[in-house]
Amino acid sequence: MDTYFHPRLNFIVGGNGSGKTSVLEVIYFLAHGRSFRSSQLNRLICHDKTEFGLFGQFESAQGKMLLGVKRTTQGEARIRLDGTNLTSHLEVTKRLPVILFNPEQFSLLISNAKARRQLLDWGLFYHDPHFLKAWQDLRKGLKQRNAALKQKASQKMVQLWDPSIVKASEQLDQYRTRYVDLLLHALMQVVGSFLQDHHVELSYYRGWAKDQSLAELLTQHFEQDRKIGHTQYGPQRADLRVKVNGLPASEVLSRGQQKLLICSLKIAQGLLLQQHTDHLPIFLLDDIVSEFDTHNATKIFEQLLPLQAQLFISVIDPALLPAIARQAEHQQIPLPFLLNHGTMPHC
Repeated sequence: MDTYFHPRLNFIVGGNGSGKTSVLEVIYFLAHGRSFRSSQLNRLICHDKTEFGLFGQFESAQGKMLLGVKRTTQGEARIRLDGTNLTSHLEVTKRLPVILFNPEQFSLLISNAKARRQLLDWGLFYHDPHFLKAWQDLRKGLKQRNAALKQKASQKMVQLWDPSIVKASEQLDQYRTRYVDLLLHALMQVVGSFLQDHHVELSYYRGWAKDQSLAELLTQHFEQDRKIGHTQYGPQRADLRVKVNGLPASEVLSRGQQKLLICSLKIAQGLLLQQHTDHLPIFLLDDIVSEFDTHNATKIFEQLLPLQAQLFISVIDPALLPAIARQAEHQQIPLPFLLNHGTMPHC
């Protein structure tokens, strides 16, 4: 079934279990080559099938493009972009910057540092053309060093990887530091609408102390690294630290306020993307309206609608839609495309 979406504002309305999230999942999979709901591929394929295929057309800075993705139960992946077979999903992801809002994202401030690193690195992937190589070089070096550590290799063998790790780490530190400064500036343009009486700060912990050399730390902690089987210091341990009024945000803000701050961070990333690159963000909002009262849900859309972004919003209760439509008209956005997913077929 072909579905054509509005370039700015799309609502997907239906009851629980009607498949609303599946529409957003398809868009996310086309952009990233993976699902945000399950890491197990077989769960995405109908029980009596051996593969699935997704096809779409999108418009990027390079113009309109046709995209096809197929995955099999054996793990085989096929990606075709405008008639060209790709060996990696990276070229697609570069052209489809998707920002996801769903209930799982609201644990960002209390989850482990990995989720916050991923948020930073998502932004840097689009913001700095040199980021990806440094990130890949670090991953390669760490993989080899950690393998040698687990094999109880000699210090001389393990340290063969240290120079490349240190070089990539220092580059990543520079890129991430600059991006956090930009993100904080963008966040200040957004967060005041949600947390007027709070002072929000972002700081970046690079994964090792500012006054220490990573090369020296790798040497000093070699025996301990070999004992535990992995490298303890470096950008793989970095964190984005969020404080409010000088204290960790998770200790100061209520659960509802934390959700608003996380939304502010995501909106700020979309703002940065729009201001500093030739990409326009695509926001997927999976039933987040139910996470907020009408007042705060309205504020979120007051910040989202002025962006030159395409929005996909799944909702159970359509009661808020007239208010959002009025905001859209105020921003001179044509009335949205309304899809009642309860009428669509399922596999």
